[in-house]
Parts: sequence; C-alpha cells; structure tokens
Amino acid sequence: MKDHVMIESGRLGRLVVARVKPNEDLITSLEQLCDAHGIERALVRGAVGSLLSATLLLPQRSTSAAITVEGPGVEILSLSGEISCMAATGCASSISGMVADPNGRMFAGRLQRGGNRSFITIEVSLQEWLVDSIIEGPATP
Repeated sequence: MKDHVMIESGRLGRLVVARVKPNEDLITSLEQLCDAHGIERALVRGAVGSLLSATLLLPQRSTSAAITVEGPGVEILSLSGEISCMAATGCASSISGMVADPNGRMFAGRLQRGGNRSFITIEVSLQEWLVDSIIEGPATP
C-alpha cells in the first residue's frame, strides 16, 4: 500500500469529439488535441476506429512487457484513460484499451506512445476534467 494519497474533487467540462487522421499516433494526437483546446486534464471517454498495429504494455508482477499486435486493421474495442497537459511539465497520458487483430484475437493493455498509428481514421471523445480542490496526506490503513 502507498504511504501517501492524493484526492481530487472536480467537475466535468467541455466534451471534445475529434477524428484522428491516417498514420497519426493516437496518444500524440490526443495530447495535441488537448493542447490545441487549452485542456489541462481530460478523460478519454471512448474511441472507434482501427490501427496499423498496436503496441500494448502488459502488466507483469515486477515489470511491464510490451507486445505488438500486427495489422493493418487492428480494431479498437474499448479505450479509456487520462491525459494531463500542463505548461510547466508538458503532456503525460495513461491510456488503456482492448483491441482485436485481423483474425479476431483480443488483446488488452496500456497503449505505448508512438506504437499506435491510425489506419483509416479513429473517432475519439475526450471530456475535460476541471479540478476544484486537491487534498494530499498520509494514507491510513
């Protein structure tokens, strides 16, 4: 268990629905979208579309191992996560998803930056998260 916690309260802001064009990296595109609209924090609500291939980080007991799901035509089945774009630190993302290869086999994991380029297009929805307050302190058992 962690010895320190952070609890945020806030509210949902703008909803952005956008299209990722062919051959663009999904994570980079989402971060650029947030930056272009002045969104500091966003939740990835979902996406539909396909990838040339998918690179996923799979959680292991002590390390994360990456796999590549070969395409083209790797279908996005589900997508969720968070994006943070702060002026002082730049953008950081944690986006997880489930994909299916052209043969219908399914894979899930955290999307790796630079390894998930759009095949035809990807439609995605982002919801702005507006932080009202943050409470930090020691974790209690």
